[in-house]
Amino acid sequence: MLDRSVIAGSFIASALVVGAPHAVAADQTGSWTVTGKCKRLIVRNEKLTDACTGEVTQTRYADGSVTFRFSDGQNWLIFRGKQAATKLWQEYKIVVGVDGVAFGKVGENLEFVTRVGGAECSFGAPYRGLGTVGCTATVGFQMWAATVETDGRLPMPDSEYIRPTLSKP
Repeated sequence: MLDRSVIAGSFIASALVVGAPHAVAADQTGSWTVTGKCKRLIVRNEKLTDACTGEVTQTRYADGSVTFRFSDGQNWLIFRGKQAATKLWQEYKIVVGVDGVAFGKVGENLEFVTRVGGAECSFGAPYRGLGTVGCTATVGFQMWAATVETDGRLPMPDSEYIRPTLSKP
């Protein structure tokens, strides 16, 4: 089994790439999806936790934006930020500042509300087992929030992530 420091080191290296200046990171795109138990899903102060699917998808776009998408099965709650606003916190947690939120039917083009306060998304290293992915924002005295505790499995990969493997001595 890989040593935790090797896994943590790999994740920190990828986190530093995510936190690189906007011009360097703008070409990088990709996404990952994790599943787990939905701890909360709140839209405009309305609790939708019971309907939450427990799936979170993070997508990075070529223009430098990052989105976190949560679902109640029929609607998406999306938090949007910029890669340039990404920072590593306490060497294991990634924090992304949020500049917009949107809620609406799955598959539709959603309009983002950009007057948000106290808004951020955070997640632990998806390669370290159980973790939490959570986002919060306040829009005009209304709470928008989602939190999913992951199931400990590796993220569903795209071309951006390479699964860690054991090498023979």
